[in-house]
Amino acid sequence: MKPYEVLTVCGSEYKFKLTTANAVKLEAELKTDLLRGLERLGEIGVLAKYYYYAAVSLNDSINKIDDIYQLFDDFITDGGTYSQLQDLVIEIMLTSGILSKEAYDTTKKLTEEQKTALQKLLN
Repeated sequence: MKPYEVLTVCGSEYKFKLTTANAVKLEAELKTDLLRGLERLGEIGVLAKYYYYAAVSLNDSINKIDDIYQLFDDFITDGGTYSQLQDLVIEIMLTSGILSKEAYDTTKKLTEEQKTALQKLLN
């Protein structure tokens, strides 16, 4: 298993992995468990919280949630999408040991189905 996930933004690499301590803090912020919280990844504030708690212990440049907001803005400016950021959270959950491989595969499948349904609505 990989030690962490990496996101490259504006030429800089950022590392992400949830530690147990930060997973507990994230659950307290979300007021639910991490798996149920995944249902709310469409909310940018929730998405940012997952990234913040996965990044804060591995990146010296990330000290507050505003650093994640700026990271998101830079990622979007670089041509990325929020959908890509949502997908990486699922990878982070697998790497952090929160999702099993089976749960990961199911979550990925459901995410793809949701994206397909959304595309149909938009077209």
